[in-house]
Amino acid sequence: MSQKPVRRPADEAGKSERQTPRTIRFYDRDWDRIETYALMRGMTTTELIRTTVLAALGEEPGATGFGCPLAAQVERMFRYTHILATAMRNEMLKDGRGDELEELVRSARDLQDKLSGGSAD
Repeated sequence: MSQKPVRRPADEAGKSERQTPRTIRFYDRDWDRIETYALMRGMTTTELIRTTVLAALGEEPGATGFGCPLAAQVERMFRYTHILATAMRNEMLKDGRGDELEELVRSARDLQDKLSGGSAD
């Protein structure tokens, strides 16, 4: 299977560097453990292997242009939370709980205003 290389910013402005797919071999039992470990941390196996190897080389993730794994994890958490909230909203509307949903949204917005220093009015 041929994969298209992924572009990422290079250190020099105006240039880009390509990631080239590599093939490495693992025993099935080891790959299963790697997949499980990555899944538990909200990462793909590729992200886990890349960041682990680069960390072993003494490089910080940001220094290589791959980005911060924590930022990627926060983005995934936001995405999953959005998906779950949307599913919950749809379920509440389906169950005829629109008034309860409106109250939850109003309360959340009031809290957001309060936390951001705005007016809750």
